[in-house]
Amino acid sequence: MNGGKSVAVFARKASGLVREASLLDTIFFGLMNNSVTVFTWYAISLGPYLFPGINMAISYLLAMFLSTVGFSFVWGILGSAMPRSGGSYVYNSRILHPAIGTAVSFCNACLVMTAWIWLLAPWIADPGLPILAGCMGMPPESVAWWTTPAGMYIVATIVNLLSFLIVTLGLRSYFRVQRVLVAWGLAACITSAIIFTVTPHAKFVALWNFYAEQYGCLSFEDAIKAVNEVFPIPETWNWQSTILGLYATTLCSIYGYIITFIGGEVKSPRRNIFLGQVLNVLISTGLSMWNALAFIKMVGWEGFHALGYIDNELPDWYTMPFPPTYLNIASMVCGLKPATGFFLGGSYLAMDFLFIPFSYIAFSRALFAWGMDNLGPRWFTDVHPRFHSPVKLLLTEFIVSQAAVTHYCFYPEILGYFMVETLQLVSAFGITAISCTIFPFRKKVKDIWEASPHKDWKIGPVPVATISGILALILIGILVYASYTPAYLIGMGLIWTLVYICSWILGFAWYFIWRWYRAKQGIDVTLAFKELPPE
Repeated sequence: MNGGKSVAVFARKASGLVREASLLDTIFFGLMNNSVTVFTWYAISLGPYLFPGINMAISYLLAMFLSTVGFSFVWGILGSAMPRSGGSYVYNSRILHPAIGTAVSFCNACLVMTAWIWLLAPWIADPGLPILAGCMGMPPESVAWWTTPAGMYIVATIVNLLSFLIVTLGLRSYFRVQRVLVAWGLAACITSAIIFTVTPHAKFVALWNFYAEQYGCLSFEDAIKAVNEVFPIPETWNWQSTILGLYATTLCSIYGYIITFIGGEVKSPRRNIFLGQVLNVLISTGLSMWNALAFIKMVGWEGFHALGYIDNELPDWYTMPFPPTYLNIASMVCGLKPATGFFLGGSYLAMDFLFIPFSYIAFSRALFAWGMDNLGPRWFTDVHPRFHSPVKLLLTEFIVSQAAVTHYCFYPEILGYFMVETLQLVSAFGITAISCTIFPFRKKVKDIWEASPHKDWKIGPVPVATISGILALILIGILVYASYTPAYLIGMGLIWTLVYICSWILGFAWYFIWRWYRAKQGIDVTLAFKELPPE
């Protein structure tokens, strides 16, 4: 970019952001958000509970294929062609229309990222601390106060403040923390998979019965019978549950897209963004599948469904001193030893924690991108000269998210996760998949496509970008349908649908108001969307 045009159209001649993310940092950034440690719990617990009769092997293989060739290819191709920070905003505003790009970004970067902090910062306290205490063999009462509204608020506030400080010091500071915590999460996930793999079913049942007798709980056989009376366990698998169960098995594979928010800060972006997108999906899905299949081998088909029910319903007769998550079960098999329990249970807290600073990064990079295109106040593009981070935007998110955290702690809604995810699928992922599908054929971005490293990737006459976009849309359709299937989520779905519609309206309004305001200043912001913003 040079000449008067760039100065007039864009808020800065250069972004001020620095390319300091290596390939390993990029992969870990995707692994962080796919959070195999956290989402393996979801898959193993919610898979059989929401979709009884799910064939986890088939569902995971479908998840791996569609998430890789669909999701990761979509984000990898777009990110390699347009290596700028800001998330889907950069892609959708150039390929589709700037108003659509702004509305999607407003919804995803402002609403969704704040919603993740609203939800996941308090999760460090509950269910995080009970999981940790249970893994270490500590009584539930030892952490009970921290799961009260006041206790959750203190924990969530500390987590939120610490996250703000880490990202304020810049991406380099964040990456140091990320390397340690992601490595911990991966190591714990590998360890639990090994434990399940080498533990025979008979030994697991004997260990369960030993602790059940000690704590006055039902034996494993009686627990299965008790569950079967209120939650009929299917005799074998079925295709409907297996396909809809993608809602559970893709949780650890569709969120690596987050790499797109730091596209302008990745080294060798035209290579590393695509590799980072693909490799983080293969690693996280592979580890999660290994855990799930080994877990089923150890506990049995009926036990798999029974434990899913127990974890979500916690019936009165379940008196074990730990929630039956896969991490707690792995710790139980190892004898509930404090050191082993801290390693396994602490990995959940470590990976859950990383969601918070990442949300700050995503929020700030998206609004920074708006500012570069003159769709916001000038301070949106202020970058700290030492830390290379948009400190003012980060402080804005801290204030907003702290208000959200306060709301959750006193009015918790743990199932809110599902609707945040579901409508993010439609609003951010679906629109971006459409962008990738038509990217090769849009004349307005022909120069960008021709410079793309993937322009010659074709299957017959059809660009891989188009095929990947279609596959992503198919997966999104399945996941959205599956999310509205459980009856108890329908009411929440209606509420969150209205929230998202309002967010889209605000996003459209934001674009047109700023376009009008800049026009009064003699700046035609529409010219910005004919090219990429400066690096």
